[in-house]
Amino acid sequence: MGVKPATDITAIKGYIEKQDRQLINEMLNGLDLVTDLSVRRNVREPLALNKMTVDDGARPLNLDIEKAKGGRKWTKRVLTPQRAMKIIKMVPEELRETFMSEMLDINAKQVPFAQWVWAQEFAKIAAEINNNFYYSEFHGEPDEWASGDTYSVGDLVYFEEVIYKCVTDTSAGESPKSAAAKWKDADNQVICDGPDALIKKALASEGLLTVNTGTFDDTDAYEYVKEMWSTIPEEQKDKGMEANVSFGVHEDISIRSNTLFGSGKGISGVDIEEGRPFAMKGTSGRLIIKPRTWMRGSRRVIITHPGNLIVGMNQISDANKVGKLVETLHGFRAIVKWMIGAQFRDIANLYVNDQS
Repeated sequence: MGVKPATDITAIKGYIEKQDRQLINEMLNGLDLVTDLSVRRNVREPLALNKMTVDDGARPLNLDIEKAKGGRKWTKRVLTPQRAMKIIKMVPEELRETFMSEMLDINAKQVPFAQWVWAQEFAKIAAEINNNFYYSEFHGEPDEWASGDTYSVGDLVYFEEVIYKCVTDTSAGESPKSAAAKWKDADNQVICDGPDALIKKALASEGLLTVNTGTFDDTDAYEYVKEMWSTIPEEQKDKGMEANVSFGVHEDISIRSNTLFGSGKGISGVDIEEGRPFAMKGTSGRLIIKPRTWMRGSRRVIITHPGNLIVGMNQISDANKVGKLVETLHGFRAIVKWMIGAQFRDIANLYVNDQS
């Protein structure tokens, strides 16, 4: 399997020049959050999500009445996609040893070196997007780090081409380089507003209210969610709703439900299987508890109708592409670009607790 580096470079470049859009689209389409949520695939600028509310007006037939009773009201929320990128440095010699090791596995799918290289790169990008989507918060361009300033937890700065978040209060002169423990690379956490940021904004300024407060665990998780369910109007319940939760919260609800209604011993066919969606007891099958990988360690419970949380991408233009390939001494650099954003279509049917 000995291949000259020059041949490797040619193969890797040639593959991506032909397959870039297909690979980016496959990467985006394969995200758990895309599988789980409603997706708009041609969003290239802020998209208005319009809602029409029609007033009640039904009444007995009366031929003397010609004036309409009530009317309709239009409101909208806006999904704003943001541009993202990853610059990749390719040095074939660094990759081939790992490739050859994997291909020696008897269970390995035999693929060409160039195809394998790009599969690894796009798998990493997909993981970054999925793992940071929920807590992502768009901040535009933060101020440059200033040596004379002090920073508090949560502050963002731009330092040596990277956006950093302060995780421990700093004194003047403590930069992401000189006091690395007080800073965290936040580049992949500020690409767009994810669900957590959207919910916090709605709670702060858009009239969304929490329907339960405080912490919970596997001793009271069922009761906690059931209390949230009790606040929802019946006409919304009847359309069927889902509770989007992290795997940790799903586990707590499962354990408590099995204690209350099952064997509590993990008996197949009797107890709820952890990690799988299930209809919550006491809701007439109208509330499905759904674990989401992209919610990571969140303790938030998001109850809404399917399709209310929308992901926007631009998969039909040059926004999704691998840009110019720049040769270096030992390989080349490439830049992968894409667009992504999110928004709740409606907050009138959105119910959350106060945990993030």
